[in-house]
Amino acid sequence: MKEVKQKVQNIICPMCGEKISIGIELNITRKGNTDIYFPHIHLHGDPLHALICYINSDLKMRNIGVIKSIEISRDSQTFSQLMKKWTNPY
Repeated sequence: MKEVKQKVQNIICPMCGEKISIGIELNITRKGNTDIYFPHIHLHGDPLHALICYINSDLKMRNIGVIKSIEISRDSQTFSQLMKKWTNPY
């Protein structure tokens, strides 16, 4: 796992209380991101919800929010990309 992801930190979801380990894919961190913050989304829970985490260029989390309303496109391209993420060892 260390070859594919950089751990940012552990957080507690404010909606469900689950302890979540946030990690950013190394190919994202190596792109030389110069934005002040970049958003990262973590889907989890029942009912399904997400955390949106704002992470700075030093990979420090600066803010989080809960997303309760999620819409997933029901097409073959989106399904293919979801499966690709699902099977990623990270």
